Amino acid sequence: MKKTIITILVLFILFLSVLFFFLSRENKIETEPLDNTENISNDIEEEPIPFEPENLKWEQATNSASWAKRDAHSTEVFNNEMLLMGGIEDGDINIAYEYHTHFADVWSSTDGENWSLVTDAAEFGKRRAHASAVFDGKIWIFGGWEKNDWKLKNDVWYSEDGKNWVLATASAGWTPRKGHVATVFNNKIYLMGGVDNKGAVNDVWSSDNGIDWELLTEKAPWVARYDLTATVFNNKLCLVGGVVPGMLGEKDIWVTEDGKNWELLTDEVPWSGRHGHCLATYQDRLWILAGWNGNGKAYNDVWYSENGLDWSEVESGPFKGREDPDCVIYDNRIWIMGGMLSSGRRVNDVWSLGY
Repeated sequence: MKKTIITILVLFILFLSVLFFFLSRENKIETEPLDNTENISNDIEEEPIPFEPENLKWEQATNSASWAKRDAHSTEVFNNEMLLMGGIEDGDINIAYEYHTHFADVWSSTDGENWSLVTDAAEFGKRRAHASAVFDGKIWIFGGWEKNDWKLKNDVWYSEDGKNWVLATASAGWTPRKGHVATVFNNKIYLMGGVDNKGAVNDVWSSDNGIDWELLTEKAPWVARYDLTATVFNNKLCLVGGVVPGMLGEKDIWVTEDGKNWELLTDEVPWSGRHGHCLATYQDRLWILAGWNGNGKAYNDVWYSENGLDWSEVESGPFKGREDPDCVIYDNRIWIMGGMLSSGRRVNDVWSLGY
């Protein structure tokens, strides 16, 4: 009798153990899908926004930004903000540029509407028609015309915060100039073209530190010019437009893989030749906006291309045609700000194009 009771107790305990095991396993199975769903959602990459040009819309961030009306400034995206630097005032159109107020200020914004003054006395001085780039965790300024010294410069400055600027070199290897362009490509800064004290140039330089510069070619196959633009597109350095002093704007597109050997991609494009325009890479396409024909006509048209050869036009910008604005890609939108109208007046409006 005693053995029977013990056997029954053992079997009962075994039964409870098996029941507990299956109940626990069932509970685990029921909860696992929630965990797996969460893991799957974290692993899914955000899909890129599809390209739908008919849905692109212009928005005006402001008709009058906190910074003064100007052109020949530069803008960059740095530390998750848009920075605007330097330029020339909206002064008397009947006097030479050199007598206008030039700016040594830096402004920042995260929405294009509200701007904060970072500094109104940057160490790089009061200058216009300089070039800028973001490289090696710093923002850089190259050359331009500086009012305090009343001359073209070939100095290089950098900053880690937009407020405090350090002189990298007072005299880079390239000649003092304005209206040139600087672009980062293959972990180097490339600087091209512009106007020096002898006239327009078509040289190409590169640097991996902003101080030491290598001359890649003294005479590129594209004609010497200023107010040209360049960007990286399809893993190549791409140069578009610009102007020979006294001539109409160019409408050619050149590409290179090394800065020395250039290929003419095309000089047959549907848009008018121009200089002082914007060039950008956005949604895997090459974009060109605004600019000047070289004879007093300003543009507000907007074009894009998947290959640099075939171009499509989107609805022209609601902004007035202009020369020497500047543009950046920020918050998945194309931003354009400032510039000089056909009338010679300068503006401080800010617009963006996106979805």
